[in-house]
Amino acid sequence: MERNSYSYGMKMTGLLLHSFFTIVLTVSVFLLGTLMNRSILELTDIGTENFLGSGYYQKCMEQKCNDLYEYLNLIKKGEARNAEEDKRYLQYNSEFKREDTNFCYWYKEDGVWYTNQPDTETGQTFDIETILMEAKTMGNYLLYDMEKKEFGTNIRGLETYFLGSYNSQAYWPMENVVLVISVDTQLPVKDELYEARREYEQLHPWIKVSIFAGMVSLMGWILTLVYLTLAAGHREGEEGIFLCTADKIKTELLIAGFVLSASELILLMGQTGSKKWDVAGLLVASGTISFIVDVLFLIFYLSMVRRLKAESIWETSLTCWLVRGIGKTLRERTVTVRVLIVFAAHMAVCFVLALGTFQYRNGPCLVLLLIFCGAEAYYLLRTSVEHYRILQGVCNISEGNLDAKIDVEELHGEERKLAEAINNIGRGLSNAVDDNTRNERMKADLITNVSHDIKTPLTSIINYVNLIKREKIDNERVNGYICILDEKSQRLKQLTEDLVEASKVSSGNVKLDMQRIDFVELVCQTGGEFNEKFEGKELTIVTKLPHSAVYIRADGRQLYRVIENLYNNVAKYALEKTRVYVEVQTDGEAAVFSIKNVSEQSLAVENNSAEDLTERFIRGDASRTTEGSGLGLSIAKSLTQLMGGQFDISVDGDLFKANILFPVEKEAADD
Repeated sequence: MERNSYSYGMKMTGLLLHSFFTIVLTVSVFLLGTLMNRSILELTDIGTENFLGSGYYQKCMEQKCNDLYEYLNLIKKGEARNAEEDKRYLQYNSEFKREDTNFCYWYKEDGVWYTNQPDTETGQTFDIETILMEAKTMGNYLLYDMEKKEFGTNIRGLETYFLGSYNSQAYWPMENVVLVISVDTQLPVKDELYEARREYEQLHPWIKVSIFAGMVSLMGWILTLVYLTLAAGHREGEEGIFLCTADKIKTELLIAGFVLSASELILLMGQTGSKKWDVAGLLVASGTISFIVDVLFLIFYLSMVRRLKAESIWETSLTCWLVRGIGKTLRERTVTVRVLIVFAAHMAVCFVLALGTFQYRNGPCLVLLLIFCGAEAYYLLRTSVEHYRILQGVCNISEGNLDAKIDVEELHGEERKLAEAINNIGRGLSNAVDDNTRNERMKADLITNVSHDIKTPLTSIINYVNLIKREKIDNERVNGYICILDEKSQRLKQLTEDLVEASKVSSGNVKLDMQRIDFVELVCQTGGEFNEKFEGKELTIVTKLPHSAVYIRADGRQLYRVIENLYNNVAKYALEKTRVYVEVQTDGEAAVFSIKNVSEQSLAVENNSAEDLTERFIRGDASRTTEGSGLGLSIAKSLTQLMGGQFDISVDGDLFKANILFPVEKEAADD
């Protein structure tokens, strides 16, 4: 079977079909069992739908004869009947004495006749031939004449009932009695036989349907179970066996839970089948219970199949857990054995002292018991306090206070060893942080020193290039070389200055003059200085600023450099003939400056994430053909953070957006 047939949809379909076939199979079996229990289903009746020729009709007639025999005996008892017999007599009287009935009888014993025919008088006699002829004209008849030793009937099975060995002594007498029974085969009266025929005609057609549905559902049940067995543990397009939540339950617990729950449900189903239910209600109850049983079965069965495929039955068993636990206990016996010994000693001492105190009423035992319990309470309290101190020390270290130490002078035993180990960990972390800080400082110093060392010869190169440019050289090629030297040397000078600046900013070696600044005015001033550059690239500035001043606390010179860097970044990298959006917003708590533009280069392709653009030497132009150094945004972010602000950028396709956030100066809110 191909792996793509193990998709989630296919497996869900298999589960639903399996549950459907289970319900159909159970309902079919219950229906057949109910029909068989009610004698509607007989093997000889499967091919016929004639009620009068069915085994069900035979059972009804036998029951009628049983009731008639008991009714006649109750009549003959007369006043000798007790209360229970009187109750049954009244029930039979309602059944046999009704004027409209399809069942008629004439019974003679010791010369006395009994009948349910209307308009008859007590002590009236009947001619057997006459009443037999009348009975035959009604359709079904029976003659049981033990005076002349004659028997005749056209009702199937009654000859066995009257003359069979199992009934001959238990019911009807074998001498001095005459019984004639007749049944109107048209069943015009709505009595018990009429209701039996109606029930038979209503339920008998379901025999064939139940047999067919049961066979088909059994085949479907087997096929879907085979498919679910093969698909268990597999996922579409993936290799290996995958376990689910039910597979984490211990194997023995899963088996025990399934056996107990399934047994209870099966017993409930058996009790349901034994009760006098309406057929429709019985089928609904059996179908519901069978569905629940099937769900439990599938959970159990498929979990076991997955465990077999993954070879994890032993790994997930309770026995394995116990064996491994015992093994671990034995391996760690230096700890576990000590705990067990201490616990056993504690129980022994408590038992002896309690026995002496309460059994023998020994005063010294009571004192010793109190002292022993007090000593244990002191030990537990001391241990709890020491654990709390250790926890506090760990929390201090986890919060970044690597110099925090746990006082070990008042600790004892293993708690003292644990505290010393934690102190050593904190010391090691502190040393690692110091080493890392030292390395960062060394890298910053290295960048600064190298930049200064490069700056001196670079200044000489720039000066000599300027001197050469003053000479009148007629060679155009040489003049082109001089222009290239001038351009590259200026770019190298800018890069060197940016490196020095980035090193100072990252190391925090920047002096800040924090003042109260009008954020809106600073943005307007900076933007005005870039109008000429923006017009050169045909960029349209769309500005949205508050009408009133927004005051923040920052270093005006450094904040100007940050905003200037963003404007300069737009002038370098924005797509020509596009709009640039500049906005300042405030909610009374914070002021946010944002600038948005469409990049000339594809930002989505060149950079993995927007945060990469604020790293050193990262540019939107990955080909590095523009004049930027890749340090501008990094310097801007570091300066913003040094002044207590937030700097972040975002990229949406080719749309670049930078945000600068500063808390609003509280004094401004009071103005």
